[in-house]
Amino acid sequence: MSQIKILLVEDNPGDARLIEELIRETGKTEAAITDVGSLATALSVLKDSTFDVVLLDLSLPDSQGLATFTCVQEHASGTPIILLTGLDDETLAVKAMQQGAQDYLVKGKVEAELLVRAIRYAIERQRLLVEMEKAREFEQHLAYHDVLTNLPNRLLFYDRLAQALTHAKRYSGKLAVFFLDLDGFKELNDSRGHTVGDRLLQIVAQRLKSKLRESDTIARLGGDEFTILLKGINNADDVSRAAVKILELLSEPYLVNDYAVTMSCSIGVSVFPFDGEDAESLIKKADFAMYRAKKQSKGSFQLYNLSMDVTTFKKMSIENSLRTAIAENEFELHFQPQLSLKTGLVTGIESLVRWRHPKLGLVYPGDFIPLAEETGLIVPIGEWVLRSACGQLGIWHKAGFNQLPVAVNLSARQFREISLIETVAGALEDSAIEPGGLVLEITETNAMQDLDYTISTLEVLKEIGVQIALDDFGTGYSSLSYLKRLPIDLLKIDKSFVKDVAKNMDDGAIVSAIVALSKSLGMTVIAEGVETRDQLEFLKSVHCDCMQGFFFSEPVSGEELPQFLSSNGVPAGVSSDVTVAEV
Repeated sequence: MSQIKILLVEDNPGDARLIEELIRETGKTEAAITDVGSLATALSVLKDSTFDVVLLDLSLPDSQGLATFTCVQEHASGTPIILLTGLDDETLAVKAMQQGAQDYLVKGKVEAELLVRAIRYAIERQRLLVEMEKAREFEQHLAYHDVLTNLPNRLLFYDRLAQALTHAKRYSGKLAVFFLDLDGFKELNDSRGHTVGDRLLQIVAQRLKSKLRESDTIARLGGDEFTILLKGINNADDVSRAAVKILELLSEPYLVNDYAVTMSCSIGVSVFPFDGEDAESLIKKADFAMYRAKKQSKGSFQLYNLSMDVTTFKKMSIENSLRTAIAENEFELHFQPQLSLKTGLVTGIESLVRWRHPKLGLVYPGDFIPLAEETGLIVPIGEWVLRSACGQLGIWHKAGFNQLPVAVNLSARQFREISLIETVAGALEDSAIEPGGLVLEITETNAMQDLDYTISTLEVLKEIGVQIALDDFGTGYSSLSYLKRLPIDLLKIDKSFVKDVAKNMDDGAIVSAIVALSKSLGMTVIAEGVETRDQLEFLKSVHCDCMQGFFFSEPVSGEELPQFLSSNGVPAGVSSDVTVAEV
C-alpha cells in the first residue's frame, strides 16, 4: 500500500505523539499524519483535504461522546473512522460501530501491530464498501438501460412515460410518443454482420441524443426499434416538425467500420390525450402508425388514426396464425410442371407453397407471403419449403422419375441469411438427392440489392452443384452487364410480358430479345404464365426453350404429380395436341 494519509484528532499532545510512534514502530506503514486537537479544527481540515482514515478521540475540548463521531462522520465524505479513546465503554463501542465506526480502540491497551492492522483493515473495508456500492449502482443502471446503446430500456421508458402522463393529466398538458423502426436493418445485419449492425445502432442512439431536448426520453425497446417521449406538445405541427427532423437526421450517411451505409427509418406517432390515456395504449398505437408508415412509404412518418386499429389487428391476427401454421405444419407444396417447347417433355417442376388454414381452407401465397417477408417468418417457411421439396424429389426419384429437377423460390430475406449455404447442403444430404436435381430461384430485384454479395453466394451454391434460375426477368434492371456476371443456368421471363405477347408488339419484342439474350449467354429460358395457344405459338416462333402455365398444367399435389406424368395424357381443358412425353 502507498503512503497512508491519516487525520489524527487528539487533544492530548502526549497521546498524539504515542499514537504516531505506534504507527511508525512496525516499519510496515508509511504514513503522512495530520494532528489536530479540536473538533472545529478537524472539520476545517476535512473541508480542504481528503484522508484515507481518521483516528478520532471522542473527548475533545469542544465536543464529547458520540456527538463528536456523528459530526466528523458528516464531514468526512465516506472516509473510514477509527475511534481511539480513553473510555473503555463496551456500550459506547457497540453504538459507535452501529452508527458506522470502523473500529473502537482503547488508548493504553493498543499495541503497534494492532493499531496498524486496524488502520489497514478499515481502509480495505471502506474500499470494498465503495466497490460494492458502485456495483449496486451499475446493476441498477443495467436493469433500466440498454447495454448496447446505454439508452433507457423498455422498463425505464414505461416508467418515465407513466410519470409524464400523470403530470400531463394534472396540468392538462399534451405529449407525444414516437415509435421508430430502421428500414432494412435486418438485411444489413445479415449481409454485413452483427458488428456493423450493433455499431450502427450505437450511432443512431448518439444522433438522437445529440439533437433532442434534455426533457425528452429516448429508449431502445430492442432490435432496431426505438421510442421517444416528447413533452410539451402544443399541436400537430410540433409533432410533424419533430418527426421530419428525426427522419432527416437518421437518413444522413453513416460510416460504420469502414462501410458506407445509408439508412432510413419509419416513424409512427401517438398523442396524449387524443390517442390514449395510458402508456401501453399510446405505445401500441404509435407502433400501429409506424407499420402503416413502413407499408406506405419507408422513410416517412404517420400520425395514428382509428382506422389503423382494424388494419393492424387483422395483420397481427394473420401473423399469429402464421406462427401457429409453422408450429402445426399447416403448409403444403403444390408443383407445376415445366414443358420443353422442342420435345414436349417435362423438363422440371416448380414447387409452390400453400397454406391449409384450419378455418379458411387453402390460402394462396399472395395472401400471406408479403406479411411473412415483413415479419421475418418467411425464413422458417422458406426452409420448410426447401426441405420438403427436396424430400418430395427424393420420393419421385425412387419412383423412377430420376431425371426430374425441382425448383424452389428463395425469398430476399432467406437469400441473405448467413445460414443459407448450410441449410441447402443439409436439405440435399437429408433427402439423398443429387445437387443437380435442385434449382434455386431468386428474383431479378433480389439479385440486384447487393450484386457482389449475390455473385459470391451464387458461386458457392454452384460449387455445391445446384442449378440457379433468375426469376421475374424483365421487371427489374434487365442489364446485360450484370447478367453476364451472374452464374445463372436458367432465366425465367416474367408472366407480365407473356400475357399480351401475341398481340402487343412491345411485349413481343421484349420476349424475343430476352430469348436471344439468354441463348447468347448459354442459359435455358423459361416463359411463365402461359395460358393460351396464341402465347404458346409465339414462344415457339421465337425459339423459347420451355414454358409453364395453366395452358399446360395447373399446380398439382405431390401425390398427384407422378400419376399425371405417367399417364402421358392431357389434363382436362387443355388442347389435345399439347402432349407430355413419358418421363
